Amino acid sequence: MIVKVRDARYAGTIYEKLTRLPQVAFAGRSNVGKSSLINALLNRKSLVKTSKQPGKTKNINFFRVDLVDLPSLYMVDLPGYGYARVPHGMKSAWDGLADRYFRGNGDLKILMVLTDIRRDPGPEELVALDLARASGAKPLIIATKADKLTYSTKVRRVTELAASSGARLIPASVTTREGIDTIWECIISEISCLLYTSPSPRDS
Repeated sequence: MIVKVRDARYAGTIYEKLTRLPQVAFAGRSNVGKSSLINALLNRKSLVKTSKQPGKTKNINFFRVDLVDLPSLYMVDLPGYGYARVPHGMKSAWDGLADRYFRGNGDLKILMVLTDIRRDPGPEELVALDLARASGAKPLIIATKADKLTYSTKVRRVTELAASSGARLIPASVTTREGIDTIWECIISEISCLLYTSPSPRDS
């Protein structure tokens, strides 16, 4: 499937009023590659700002994506978790943001939980998957940095990670663009039948 992006732009944070559209959210540890993956999906270099400093994303950031001949949607960059270098109070505030985002969000259709393919999912990833299921969203594991492994090792890790997470897993690499088309297929399969007939805003 060839997905053409007509326009992609920053739309604000969870505290702003947004037009009701289906949402695809990205969660994961700091520096796991959430921002880079969104940029790769949209074929943009720097729409979503990336940083080598853990915990740089402090808000829930919405990016409106208008597609050619397909429904529009929001891609949502959630704050990273597992960042040991930031103050505990700041970490708690970010956790609170994410908790409020999941609660009662009927527009969330897919939660993509990113994890480095070389490490096993931790408690944070498993909690994120449970939050997605509880909210009615489809959970997906995106195993990033798949280009770092040999083919045989990658096949073994995909099997292990899928078994331990209980969710569908897609190996991906922004360097080689592995998995990008598969991720888009998952997104389109979830939103193509949705009808958002009214552009009325909602309070986040």
